[in-house]
Amino acid sequence: MTPHPPGLPGIGHAPPAPALRAFVERYWWCGGGAGPLPRLLPGTGAELWVHLAGGVELRAVGGAGAPTPLPAAHLVCLRRAAWQLDRCAGSAGFVAVRFRAGALRHLSPVGVDELADRVVGAEELWGAAGRRLGEQVRAAAGPARRVAVLDRFLTGLLAEHHRPQPWLDAAVGRVYHRPAGLRMDRLAESAGVGARRLQRAFPAAVGAGPKEFQRLARFQRLARLLLREDRRDYLPAALAAGYYDQAHAIREFRRFTGAPPTALLGRGVSHFYYPPLAAGGEADRE
Repeated sequence: MTPHPPGLPGIGHAPPAPALRAFVERYWWCGGGAGPLPRLLPGTGAELWVHLAGGVELRAVGGAGAPTPLPAAHLVCLRRAAWQLDRCAGSAGFVAVRFRAGALRHLSPVGVDELADRVVGAEELWGAAGRRLGEQVRAAAGPARRVAVLDRFLTGLLAEHHRPQPWLDAAVGRVYHRPAGLRMDRLAESAGVGARRLQRAFPAAVGAGPKEFQRLARFQRLARLLLREDRRDYLPAALAAGYYDQAHAIREFRRFTGAPPTALLGRGVSHFYYPPLAAGGEADRE
């Protein structure tokens, strides 16, 4: 099982079946515990969570109003604001699917722009199949059997909803992996399409236009560097992530979180920023 940071209960990781590895980065799970869940920062990521018992409530960081109870099986997509997840009474952990950047469109019956900035129940999105997924994962004994349930479910979705557009997948990957200094006209040229077609295609594919997706990917890259490494100064990380200077990084960080980058220094690893799985990784499936 993959090592995990101290203080977080029973975290493990496993790769998906080979046919899903272009779309799913990993499965991961967390046992129950009394400590707080990590804050869900703004970002491009999409995850499907199934709570094994109990559940969680969601509240907007810095917002007013009562927390919102979430379905036992739910999808978290691209978001432009920070959220806090709080355990409900009787919570006993969860298993989650972390999708690769831009991959959710190949598994969803609707455009990702309809899912962004909200939490969507699996049954709401996938109907009876989504409801059964939650039931089957909860009934499965142990990580290996839960992973097998998820493999079967996602393989079925891929057969039904796969939308092969290699140019679009390549454009999304380029923005996600290299957001620094990327001009949209050059991105369109490298994809072999016009700028207007690129602008129209991005929201349904990832939940935001290419420029907004670029800003979120850059913010996410900096947050990952700050949370995964013991740093006392964020400026080298900000420059490495693609920000022009310190003022640029502070302005963008405040836009997404209401706080400067120093707020993340020394905060420990967030669940969204574990190191990559080793190639193959089959032992982690046991």
